[in-house]
Amino acid sequence: MIQKELNFKARHIYALSHAPTGKEKSIWIVFHGYGQLAEFFLRKFNHLFQDNCLIVAPEGLNHYYHKGFSGRVGANWMTKHEREIDIANSNSYLNGIMEELLPQFDQVPQVNVLGFSQGVATMSRWVCQSNINIEKAVFWGGAPAHDLDPTLMVERLKNSQVILALGNDDPFLQSEMYIRQRHLIYEAGFVNFKELSYSGGHDLDPELLKEIFLM
Repeated sequence: MIQKELNFKARHIYALSHAPTGKEKSIWIVFHGYGQLAEFFLRKFNHLFQDNCLIVAPEGLNHYYHKGFSGRVGANWMTKHEREIDIANSNSYLNGIMEELLPQFDQVPQVNVLGFSQGVATMSRWVCQSNINIEKAVFWGGAPAHDLDPTLMVERLKNSQVILALGNDDPFLQSEMYIRQRHLIYEAGFVNFKELSYSGGHDLDPELLKEIFLM
């Protein structure tokens, strides 16, 4: 048996807080966690919708039923199966979103990124291969991709506000991955770094979200 790789054109969706006017001062790209969909993840930011801020929620390219063969559908960014293809496809898709949005602006807006759970790894990979300047990078309840070069990540985010946000009851806090990746984040030596916490579990906290958006 042989296995070959094929390039082909594909279509996918993403969700936005509103139709872009080209006058927004900032863009937030928000990356959902495992099993979520962009439309519903974006609702967690409803209280932050403003005319001068465009919030964009990409969606993982892989879909599945949460239970059985029908019912609720979720998305994920990648699995261990053909992971390199998933990573490349996700980066191409995310680059495509920005290539569609940014030409609509006369002045380049501030670009911020927030990754939640599994979305943190995808966010970190995309940021490291992109040439877009990032104002704020928020790692929420997740960690950068384990195979990223810390030196590259620091270089890409050297002028960014880097934030690690965690709930005090988040099971992720007890995981070996968190311990390793928290060490990686601290040892990376980001110039402008904050760790913020809130009372809660593995979810986005509305008040902390607002605080971060207003920083």
